[in-house]
Amino acid sequence: MLELKYQELLDKSCGTGPGYRWCCIICGTEQDDLLRNRCAHCEGAVDAIYDLSIASFSDSHDPLRRYSALLPVRDPDVLRWLGEGNTPCIHARELGRRLGMDALFLKDETSNPTRSTKDRVASVALARFAELGVTEIALASTGNTSTSFARAARLLGGFTLHIFVGRQFLHRLNYQDHPSSRTYVIDSDFVSADISARRFARETGIGVEGGFFNPSRREGLKLAYLEAFDDMPVAPDHVFQAVSSGMGLLGACKGAMEYRMLGKLPKIPAFTGVQQDTCNPMAHAFDRGDATFDSRYRIPAPTGIAEAILRGDPAQSYPYVNTVCRSTGGRITSVGIEEIKAARRLLKDLEGLDACYSSATALAGMIAARGRGEIAPDAPVLVVITGADRPHAPTPRRVESAR
Repeated sequence: MLELKYQELLDKSCGTGPGYRWCCIICGTEQDDLLRNRCAHCEGAVDAIYDLSIASFSDSHDPLRRYSALLPVRDPDVLRWLGEGNTPCIHARELGRRLGMDALFLKDETSNPTRSTKDRVASVALARFAELGVTEIALASTGNTSTSFARAARLLGGFTLHIFVGRQFLHRLNYQDHPSSRTYVIDSDFVSADISARRFARETGIGVEGGFFNPSRREGLKLAYLEAFDDMPVAPDHVFQAVSSGMGLLGACKGAMEYRMLGKLPKIPAFTGVQQDTCNPMAHAFDRGDATFDSRYRIPAPTGIAEAILRGDPAQSYPYVNTVCRSTGGRITSVGIEEIKAARRLLKDLEGLDACYSSATALAGMIAARGRGEIAPDAPVLVVITGADRPHAPTPRRVESAR
């Protein structure tokens, strides 16, 4: 199992002062180039490590200001809040009664501006890019990230985005044509779109957003968990989230470690990632006890109703997510389509929460775990509802073919 050095790095950072250190979480090497997302020494993931001994939090309604001590910028003034965050953490009493659970909580990210938790990613990532002087960026997405980035770039100004997408996901790009965003369509899946985006960035000399290995993504997603930890009357024993690359779980685990060191969380919860059984490469590898991802688990043309998590080849991110889930006592699991549909109906009928199928996948995974007796009736549980559909949103009309 891959060893993550977060605890060691956080311990060593005490007393180093404001800002952050840019360190590999595998070998611990500090990086000189703040634009590197992979370690120059071992290719491990790089992350921002803060001096928690001086971390302080304001009571600002702006979540970026409130948690700025745990965000990867040197100057908090570059953080521009665009209305995301401060989402409800619901004590799901009716759903809990149905499932025989006393302390079931739902973090409702559907109330973000584009109905997705990825709005948090866009604000944090673009702030960091701006601080580092990067204003032209290539990225790939199955819809949520690109929609969030396009909205943020339009509102902030000064950025040009090159958004790459597989044709099957074009309908999930929900933004109007605007000079700040150019859209490129590839007749393949998300992984191929990501390869095209990286090649385009390399050939044109512009920035690449980075996906799972962009720490700003993970730090942005971390904020949903910090808010939930602050709002819950009791710390969670279990956390469930749907996973594609799993960046949210890695960010959440880091946030839990930071909060534990700050005395704001008594323990690290068990993190469980959930996939749909038509596209569950991580769950297959986890079930077989593999620490790395073997090509035999790859799904070349993934399909399923939970479109936001259709990633058939998570080879690069799997070792990190496997470590997070296994080391905390959680797991990576999968559920069937009918289970996902039933979970979505329960959310709507019992809690009035209209989530997408990807979000319902997380709840379905929790319900299955409860049915297997893995969750005690009185155990505090957090399920992150990452987003909702955007049925009436626009889609870009000006698109270009990508290779």
